[in-house]
Order: sequence, then C-alpha cells, then structure tokens
Amino acid sequence: MELQRGIIEKKVITSKKRDLNAFRQMFPFNTNATKLKVDETFKENWTGEFASFARLISGYKGEYSVGTQTNDFEPLLNEMSIEPKDHDEFIALLNELVITGETKQQLQHPNMLLHLERVDLKNRTFKISDYLYDLCKDHTSLQNMFNANEENDVLQNITKNFKPLPEKREKSLTTFDHKLPWLGELFTDDLLFLRNHPDFFIKYADLVTYYYTFFLLSQNIIKLSLLEHADYNKGNVEQLYFTLDWEPTVSSRRDAVRKGFKYLEEMASKLFSTQLTLAQLSCNTRNLESETMMEFPTIKSIFDQLSSEEQGVWLEEVDAQSTYIIEKSKLQRQITKSKTFSDSVKQLISVMAVSSPEAPQGRYGNAVTEIAKTRIVKQRGRNGNVFSLNQEMLTMFLIVIVRSSKMRLQDVYSELERRGVFLDRYSRIEFENTLEKMNLLIKMSDSGEAQYVKSIL
Repeated sequence: MELQRGIIEKKVITSKKRDLNAFRQMFPFNTNATKLKVDETFKENWTGEFASFARLISGYKGEYSVGTQTNDFEPLLNEMSIEPKDHDEFIALLNELVITGETKQQLQHPNMLLHLERVDLKNRTFKISDYLYDLCKDHTSLQNMFNANEENDVLQNITKNFKPLPEKREKSLTTFDHKLPWLGELFTDDLLFLRNHPDFFIKYADLVTYYYTFFLLSQNIIKLSLLEHADYNKGNVEQLYFTLDWEPTVSSRRDAVRKGFKYLEEMASKLFSTQLTLAQLSCNTRNLESETMMEFPTIKSIFDQLSSEEQGVWLEEVDAQSTYIIEKSKLQRQITKSKTFSDSVKQLISVMAVSSPEAPQGRYGNAVTEIAKTRIVKQRGRNGNVFSLNQEMLTMFLIVIVRSSKMRLQDVYSELERRGVFLDRYSRIEFENTLEKMNLLIKMSDSGEAQYVKSIL
C-alpha cells in the first residue's frame, strides 16, 4: 500500500485549499453551515424538508412549487352545501390549508406531503432530503409509502386539483458515502410501522426523520474520531447519554454530562481535519479508482498485513505529507518521526487542523451539534448543554418501539439503545416514574425482568 502523492495533491491538498469534495460526501452539509442556516432547515422549514424526502423516495423531484397563482374556489362552492354567508370564511380556510404555508395543518394524509411546497434553493448548505433518500433508495417498500391507497377525502381531492403531483425525477441523484447503511434499515422499519397508523404518521413521521438524521450524523462523527478503533459493523452503536426534560437536577458526575452533548461536541470539533486526513490516506494503491473513502480500521488492517520494512516506508510517506503541508502553509512546526500507525495518523490530523482556516472548520464541526440543539438539547446551568428528551420525543420512541403489544421494560431499554438513546440509572428511574404516570408500566414484581411497558396505540 502506497500513498498516491499526485492524486492527493490533485484531489485533496493544494497550496491554497483543503478539499472535502475529493470523494463522495459523508455528510450532507459544507463549511458554510451556520446556526442561522441550521434553524432555517431544522426549525422553520423542517416539514418541507421531510416532504422533499417523501417526493424523492416516491420517484418525484424533491423541489416543488406551483408558483404564485389566483385560485378560483367558486366551482367548489356550487358543489357544496355551504351557506352564502360562510363563503368568504370557507375560501379563506382553503387558502390557508391548501395553498399557503408549510405547516402540519395542511397534512390530513401521508399522500399530501407530496403536494407540500418547497422551492429550489441554489447552493443549499444542508442536503438532508437527498442524504436520507440516498440512504433509503434501495428499500423498495418505501416507494409506495406516500401513495393515496385509501378513499380520498374532500381536502385531498381539493389539494390534487389545485396542486397536481410534481414532475417525475428523470435521473438518480449524486450518491453519498454512507458508512452505516444498516441505520437505513432501522429508519425504514420505523417509518413503515408508523405508516400503518396514518394519524400517528402525520404527527410523528417528521420527528422520526429528524431524529434519525441526527442519529446517523452523530454516529458517523464519533466513529471517525475513534480512528482505527471504530466498529462499523451492523448494530454497533456508540454511546450517547440522554436525560429527560423534567429531571429536576443533573450533576456533573452523570454520564449524561460526561458522555453526552459535550462528548459529541469535542468529537465534532475535529471532524474537518479528521475527515480530510481520511481522504488523504484513502488516496493509495489499494483504492485507486474508488469514489468513496476507506475507513480508518480498513487502512489499519492493510497496514498490519505489510512487512516491517513496508510499514516503515508507509509511515515515512505519511510523515512526508505532514511536512509538505506545513511547508506549503509556511508554518513553523516540527514534524516528528512516527513509530506507529496511530502516531502518523494523529500527527497528520493535527497538521490538517493547524493549516486549515479555523472558521470553516468550526462551522463544519458545529453543524451537527446545532442540529441537535433544535430539538434534543437542554441547558443545565453550569453543566451546560445535555441531550434531553421532551414528552413528544419520548412518546414517539414509545410508539415505534413498543408498537402494538406490551414489551418487557429491559427490552425497551435495549431498543432505545439500538436507536442511539442511552439512559443512566438516574434517568431510568425518572423514565419508569413517567411510564407509571402515563399508566403504561405493568409491574409483575419490582424486578426489571417482570415489568412490562404497554403500547400507546
């Protein structure tokens, strides 16, 4: 295995820039990410983003707009038994529900997501709908999820008349580099379950989609930061601890503080330089024509198979790249001779960090933590931000986990962890108290093995 210096200097490193576009992208955002743009995507227009995903997975173009138009509702008035004095109010209601806005008030059936407008934004910072579509595009069971397979109600028919289906998508989108494709299976399964319960789907499907977006991004960040020690195998989830919004206090010794938001924030701060290093190391003779980056564990496995002499040459090549970057950046920094794989990789990451502009690095790393702040973070005084579930998020998890029958309490915890939600012993006590208040906890005994959680459905 040899580094391809010419490819590196063409695809990844030049004297003036560091390029994360050298391979297919691992994340659906760029260095222009800011809090303002996060809020725009994940607060103001999130339902529209979910609607774009619905269209893409159904075979339509993601963007959809009928443009500015005057709508004549008079023919409808002639067909319906509405008192003349109520005509103006009825037309105003139709304008609000069918024509204007991107709110859930418009959604009476999953099919109506296909008609929810979202204009085409040039140079989008966040390509979430494209990212999720690429994750799930091979799950054919999702392709008909948003079709109207039930008798249309009046509002659906009106919507179809004034907002025809968008154009069919003519070509596949640019694919992303998904290192954890098995998360798409779990996401698909939860969405399909909700689809069998249309009322719950309308209420919670976009929340499920938001959470899985965070789950996927945060897991990728942590695994990248673990370098050669990461485990990308199916079902292996990195721990992030959550609290519940209504817990009265959270001490600094809690797992929720030590291994929660702050932990992810620390890993995210190194995301730019770590990903750039992985891109550079992926330019090697074992990965000549691939459009995707290798994983650190894969590169380490190949390294371990080399002879001692070949390993020494490889370490020298990596150190030479660190030296090259320092010299091109005109920095005063001594490069030390690496003795191990880990030494060479960590040194290159450090060099990438000091030689790249701080502001873009910060914006890139902050993208995921800012996404989390929109719905699953709470400020806890001097302990700062912690991951936290509110009642709506907790209810959503109970619906997709427990489903239509009761489940052992221990299995509920296991299913939460399978979805990336870990609770320490204090949060578990609060969780069980909450289940009792919701009349969802069945106690056969005080043992966790003999306690069951009832379905909300």
